[in-house]
Amino acid sequence: MLAVLDVFRSDNPVRTAEEIAGNLGYSLGTTYRYIRELAATGLVARTETGFCLGPRIIELDLAIRQCDPVLAASQPMMRELRDRFGCDVLLIQFFNDRVVVSHHVEGDDRITVSFGRGKVMPLFRGAGSKALLAALPRARQKRLYDGFAARIASDGLGRDWAAFRRNLVQLESERHAISVEELDKGNVGVAAAIPATQHGLVIVFSTRRYAVLDKSLVRDEVIAAAQAIGGMLNTTPTVRDGDGRKPIREVADVHRTF
Repeated sequence: MLAVLDVFRSDNPVRTAEEIAGNLGYSLGTTYRYIRELAATGLVARTETGFCLGPRIIELDLAIRQCDPVLAASQPMMRELRDRFGCDVLLIQFFNDRVVVSHHVEGDDRITVSFGRGKVMPLFRGAGSKALLAALPRARQKRLYDGFAARIASDGLGRDWAAFRRNLVQLESERHAISVEELDKGNVGVAAAIPATQHGLVIVFSTRRYAVLDKSLVRDEVIAAAQAIGGMLNTTPTVRDGDGRKPIREVADVHRTF
């Protein structure tokens, strides 16, 4: 049922029941039943020409901004990186074979960053995705290779499993990844995974600004920021949750199980 939510996209935000059924391979009867249940919770709404995402999505977006412990721990570090380098900073997350942007802090470099909050990034291109892939367990990397071997080869991460694995081991040993104009022309990304989570930090510069920076300093700072966030998540700090306070460790433990 929840897969129905995946058919709505910015380029096609309204879908008919027939389109939803055809997209997902469901019968029309099943599709209407799912739509009714989703509409009852506010996740889907009816329009004059079909169905769209409902107002409950907006409420949930606010809730995750307020309650996500990784976001809460990351925001101060993201602002520090932005203030120090004048760069854009992204918090990204890996889930369900995709990498999505959780938060975006804009810098003063006036660059175009196509992947803002909520945008799904290419899985095998860009510094952020590569840093997260390198931090995955070997078995998870193998399942990804088995499912996306052709894409991995075309994106230059390895023409066979052995080459793919070597590239990821190298990235993991370096604790960061760098990409030059892989996602947006004129941009450089430097990224590091946040330990014990499925998240990572990406700092984005124009190629012009990056050319004059101390590359080792940039590398060390993004690694240090990611490590510091991971450390905060493992010292049971608390975040306000309505009437009480909950330890962040609870959520960090959930991340580790995946």
